[in-house]
Amino acid sequence: MITISKIPDGKQWAEEIAQAISKGVRTNFYASAEEFFPLVEEGCISQAIFAGGRYCFVEKEKQIDLYFFLEKEALPVEVPAMDKPVVLEQVALARSGISPAEEEWEAIGFEKYLQRKRLFLSVKKTEEEQRGISFCEEEEAETILRMMEDAFEPYTSALPDLRTLRKDLAGHCVIAAREGKKLLGFLRFGREKKVSVLWQIVVSPEGRGNGIGEGLVRDWIALERATSVKFQLWVREDNPPAMKLYEKLGFLPDGRIAPVMLKKNHER
Repeated sequence: MITISKIPDGKQWAEEIAQAISKGVRTNFYASAEEFFPLVEEGCISQAIFAGGRYCFVEKEKQIDLYFFLEKEALPVEVPAMDKPVVLEQVALARSGISPAEEEWEAIGFEKYLQRKRLFLSVKKTEEEQRGISFCEEEEAETILRMMEDAFEPYTSALPDLRTLRKDLAGHCVIAAREGKKLLGFLRFGREKKVSVLWQIVVSPEGRGNGIGEGLVRDWIALERATSVKFQLWVREDNPPAMKLYEKLGFLPDGRIAPVMLKKNHER
């Protein structure tokens, strides 16, 4: 059984992570380690070093995210029981699959949770469309956040905190669908260089079946097509209505998948 310990020195930890990645280890960590410095300082990141690799655990409100760094032939080792579910997300090309394979994680207690695929739409495949676009207001932030929490699963939806959401509202990055003054749905997006990314789209129960979701996506495309080269989003493979909508609007898979696994046994 591995031993988990806090990270005493964030700078040294970042250097070790960079060295491990430079050696070609298998990993699901693609961020800059420096981005995690605040979490190291807050004591939210711990690690376990073992023969053949390292695990890093990032504690969040509802779960613990697992990042792994494994040498080429090393197998995953068992994760100790924790007081929250442990979430493992990998991103890979569908044609090559993930490594380590799901069977290797299942052997140490993880279960399949969900899988997403990434879709894209080239701006060249879109047409200019005049649309009356409206945006959510900053005073709606708490309402929007509650709607997100009701609509999405709790572990991997990457919901914004209230501060981030308010910043996005001020920047007109949350498109609204209304009936009178009532908010029936919204779409939150962001920009990664010249790629416009759909983060969340929510339609309230009373607004479903009326084309609101399609209208929000069309609003997003119309708003961003002049400054983007492509549109991008992740969609759950077990959500046929969403898949059908995006396919109707011309979105195609780009070959990337993101399987998510969960270790539920959190008895100490």
